[in-house]
Amino acid sequence: MYEITYEIHGDESGPVIETAELSDKTSLNYTPSLIQTASSGTKVSVEITDVSEQGE
Repeated sequence: MYEITYEIHGDESGPVIETAELSDKTSLNYTPSLIQTASSGTKVSVEITDVSEQGE
């Protein structure tokens, strides 16, 4: 299993840091995020900041 940490940029209060889990190289488990932007023209992006392998 892999743990993937990522940052969502564009929220008006700053970056939102979340984690997803990838198991069996096919199943991605994550919690959807709700963000609020300053305006409809705000660019939203995601950056993967870390990937670590978890023990089995």
